[in-house]
Amino acid sequence: MAGESGLGKLIYYVPAAFMVLFFLIPSLMTVIWSFYERTMFWMKPGFTLFSYVNFFTSARFENFLMSMVHSSISVVICFVIGFPIAVFVRKRVPPSAGHRVLLLFILPFMISEVIRIFMLRPVLGRNGLVNSILLDTGIVGEPVTWFLFTPVGVIIGDVLSFLPFIIFAGFLAMEAVPKYVFEVCQDLGAGRWRQFRDVIVPLAAPGIFAGGVFIFINGIGNAFVPNILGGPGAVNAGLIATQAIIALDFPLAMAISAIMVFTLMGLLYLGHRLFNLSRLLAPLS
Repeated sequence: MAGESGLGKLIYYVPAAFMVLFFLIPSLMTVIWSFYERTMFWMKPGFTLFSYVNFFTSARFENFLMSMVHSSISVVICFVIGFPIAVFVRKRVPPSAGHRVLLLFILPFMISEVIRIFMLRPVLGRNGLVNSILLDTGIVGEPVTWFLFTPVGVIIGDVLSFLPFIIFAGFLAMEAVPKYVFEVCQDLGAGRWRQFRDVIVPLAAPGIFAGGVFIFINGIGNAFVPNILGGPGAVNAGLIATQAIIALDFPLAMAISAIMVFTLMGLLYLGHRLFNLSRLLAPLS
């Protein structure tokens, strides 16, 4: 029994050790390295703010802010599309089938992300599927060119890439809401919009925020989407860091990565203070 108890404790410690080894320590090292001095092929120990000054006083910072705007738009669109799906599955689909329905949203992720994003180019292109439908139905008289190689293309790519995550987070938060709450709302005569605004959204706020943070951080950090769908003018933090690595400016890449880490930590702290993100684990208890 003592051996089994020790093994059980070890199993609980493994995830914590994994997070410390592969997230906390690399994050701390990234912050430390961001103050190092650049050399010809690597960097050397020191303390300098040159990488941060270089980032905030150049066009990189403006591109970073624009990528935050685009990511914020993607979060709003994902919420408008994805959260009602989570609510519908929770309210209308039997519990035995709810998780099977959500499994359908996982299937696209069985394909490589690069392939999934690249497959949008023939769909959104000038002679692609979307333009063919618009032309055949007479909605437009000539092909629409702003679907691809524009910020709109980046937003579309972010939405299609990360939409399932707000569905999962929303559904997880909704599982903590007993179904009799919806029945009580109906008995009191509350309309669907009022239920959604005054009951569902406040109760599911932790899940909505968690899904939104995931989409936002990936939107400003995923270099694939702007590189494939955004064209030469679309740049985000991930692409800027990639370009810095290619240019062998590793301290700049570390500084950008550190800014991303600080952004994530700040958002999680704000979300926990406002919505108590630990409520997401309530269905598991």
